[in-house]
Amino acid sequence: MEDFLLQENENIKFICPNCKVIPRDDVIFLCNRCDQTDMIFKDGIYMCPACLEKGENFECIKCGSKEVVMKALE
Repeated sequence: MEDFLLQENENIKFICPNCKVIPRDDVIFLCNRCDQTDMIFKDGIYMCPACLEKGENFECIKCGSKEVVMKALE
């Protein structure tokens, strides 16, 4: 299900405070508050509305940080 939610997109970057820019394959999607029917398509990826808010929504596989930030490039 994780691959369905976060598809690779060159306009989206994930930034870990420890590892800096990390590929999508090194990010774990942590939200467990929303149902699949709540998903929206934004900036080329599927996510739930709760994950658009700042918080611990993504985790870095390399270092375990839950402070990974998703940024859309312009």
